[in-house]
Amino acid sequence: MTVIRDLNQRAMRFCVIICGSADVSEYNPYNTFQPQVRKGIIIGFHGGSSVEYIAKSLNVSKEELLNHLKFLRDAEFVREKNGRMFPAFFAALKEDVLRTKKASKNLGEKLAKLYEARWETVIKTYRKLSVSSRFGFDRVGFVLIGAYSLDMIEKFAEEGKIMPKAPKRKAGSFYMWGVENGMKALGHYGMHSGQLGEYGFATFGGEKERRRTSPPDHWSKILMEEMGENNAITAYNKFIKLQSSQRETLKKRVDEETLKAFREYEKKYQDSNYKISQESEKHLKEWLYLDENLTPSAPIYTQKDIDTIKNFVDDMSTHIFDIIYKSLDRIQDTFRKCKASEYADFAEFFCGFTI
Repeated sequence: MTVIRDLNQRAMRFCVIICGSADVSEYNPYNTFQPQVRKGIIIGFHGGSSVEYIAKSLNVSKEELLNHLKFLRDAEFVREKNGRMFPAFFAALKEDVLRTKKASKNLGEKLAKLYEARWETVIKTYRKLSVSSRFGFDRVGFVLIGAYSLDMIEKFAEEGKIMPKAPKRKAGSFYMWGVENGMKALGHYGMHSGQLGEYGFATFGGEKERRRTSPPDHWSKILMEEMGENNAITAYNKFIKLQSSQRETLKKRVDEETLKAFREYEKKYQDSNYKISQESEKHLKEWLYLDENLTPSAPIYTQKDIDTIKNFVDDMSTHIFDIIYKSLDRIQDTFRKCKASEYADFAEFFCGFTI
C-alpha cells in the first residue's frame, strides 16, 4: 500500500479527462467527479488505502463515503478485484506524470524528426486545403499535424494491437484517465470535438478562463439556463428526471437553434456581406470566434479538405507506426513503473500519455 498524503489537497488538483464520447447523463465522468470526495476515493484506492482511511483523510463519515462509493461502482468508475477496490481507469499522480512526460518527450523528438524529413509533403497537403486561401499555415498546421496525423486513434483501432477501440462504459465509449494537475500536467493541446447534424465542431488547447462555451460544450450552459440552476450537476439531475418526451423536446429545440446558428456562421464565412440574424448573433458571440465585423475567424474544413487530410494521415501513419513499435519497449517499461499498472490497461495509458 502507498500512503497518499494530503488526500484532500491532491483531490483538489485531480482532474478526469476522456478520449471518446460520453452521453448526457448523471454518469458522464465530468458530472460524476464534480464532488471532490469522489476524486479522493479514486486517489485513495489508487494507493491501496482502505475505506476507513480515505474517509478519515477526507474528513467525511464512513456512511457518506460509502454512498459516494456506491455511485462510483454503479457508474463503473470503480471495480473490485481480488477483494480490493481499484479505479476502473488509469490514474496518475504527480510522480508518475513526471516519469511519463520524460518518455513522451523522447517519443515526441523522434516524431518531430519524421515530420522535418517529410516537411515538403506537409506543406503540399496544406496548400491543397481550401482553408489555405484564407488562413496561414500557423492557423492550420496544428490541425493537420496534431489533431489528425499524430492523433491516430482510428488508425490504432484499425490496427488493434496497441490501442483498440475505446472501451464501452455505462456513460458511453471512451478511454479515461485521472491526472494530478490535469491538463496543466499533460499540456494544453487536447482536441474536444462533437457532431451535430451535418456539422462537426472541434476546439483545441485549454484557456485559463473559458471565454467560450462552444459546441459541444454549450449544452451544459444552456441546460443550466433552462433548468434555472447555477450548477451543471444539479441541472443534469433535474433534466434526467423530466419525462422522456420533455427531454426530447428540449434537446430537439436546442439542437435546432444550434444548427441554425451554424448555418448562418457558414453563410457569413462564404459571404462577408451576409447579415447574421440577431438570435444567431447572440449564440455565435458566445460559442464561436468572430471578428469585429461578425466575420468567422476560425477555419471551416470542407469534406474535400477532410478527404485530403485523410490521405495525408494514411501516408504518415505507416512511418508513425514504425517509430512507435521501435519505441514500444521503452513505453511499456514506463507503464510498468506507474502505480496504475497494477489495475489499468496499457491501452488506456498509451492513449492518455503518448498520443
